Amino acid sequence: MDRTKIENPRAAIDRIDSELLRLLNERARIALEAGAAKSSADASLCDPKRETEVLLRLASQNSGPFDDESIANIFQRIIDESLQLQQRTYHKPVAETSPAAGPSGLVPAGSRVAFLGERGTFSHEAALGILGEGCSAVSFPNFDDLFRAVADGKADRIVAPLENTLVGSVHRCYELLLKTDLSIAAEIVLPVAHFLVAPPEATFDSIETVESHPAALGQCERFFAAYPHLKRVAGNDTAGSVKRAVESGDPTRAGIGSRRAAELYGGKILREHIEDHAENFTRFALLGPANEGAGEGGKISMVLKLRHEPGSLHNALRAFVRRGIDLLKIESRPIRESPTEFHFYLDVRAPASDAELAGALDEVREQAVELRYLGRYPTVRL
Repeated sequence: MDRTKIENPRAAIDRIDSELLRLLNERARIALEAGAAKSSADASLCDPKRETEVLLRLASQNSGPFDDESIANIFQRIIDESLQLQQRTYHKPVAETSPAAGPSGLVPAGSRVAFLGERGTFSHEAALGILGEGCSAVSFPNFDDLFRAVADGKADRIVAPLENTLVGSVHRCYELLLKTDLSIAAEIVLPVAHFLVAPPEATFDSIETVESHPAALGQCERFFAAYPHLKRVAGNDTAGSVKRAVESGDPTRAGIGSRRAAELYGGKILREHIEDHAENFTRFALLGPANEGAGEGGKISMVLKLRHEPGSLHNALRAFVRRGIDLLKIESRPIRESPTEFHFYLDVRAPASDAELAGALDEVREQAVELRYLGRYPTVRL
């Protein structure tokens, strides 16, 4: 093989590569100047309309041998890298906006806040944690009644569990949320500790049945494995299970619930912290009328329904990636009425720029069949 026939093209390619490198860096410097102007005006660094114009212009000028798709791919990557450079240079940190425990202003004074189960449930604890001990809390027996409470005029807000670190998402709540006009106004991540509570005259040796919500029973597998003779009984909620066990006066019955439930109903704590893991937390949301949430805070939630096309999820998420918006959670759930289709639940970290957020949502709407914006909200910390 004549190496001169290879070396001569290689030398030409090396010269062209060096020139391309110089031009790419020159282009990057100009992109930084444009980014500085956009940042000063608090405009989005990402401009999909301008990008489309650039790619169409280049396609019209393309004489080959690269086809138009290849040219679009190459220059899209150049645009994306320039955008990433702008993001790193002009990125504004997100300010911490989460309020302290029992914040004022999340709901008007005198509002009725609904929660699941009897007083003393973890939902009740979450309501008190978000709104303070003086809030007007209203009990509802099941999720269906709870999520209808605002529409039925029986409550002004509701508190509902969304996910637990041990058992995952509370899918029923997500499904019911989509059937309402409620939005998320705040969230609280509550540490969950389970206590075995019985009537005052009971002893641990006298217990035969243990009642609680199925999720709580499932979070105490080690306890039941250690005492296999104990029969589990599913109840509607933890506090109600404790209340029924204590009020029965039956020394063979016990319930699993919170310390608050034991205190409220005069129960005797036979075992403390029987949950499988100390890192047991449940995330609760404060839900209110649509567009009436706090409108500010560090977290944003939404639900997407995407087209059945290759790359549809990638293209939807790309709107956030290109703007440096951090994805905190993604979960897919089949749509009951159409089990071959899915809803995608997304939590993202709110960007510092409202323009970046608006731009990302506009771009996602172009990719999605449906987009349900659930709200931007703060996290209440205990």
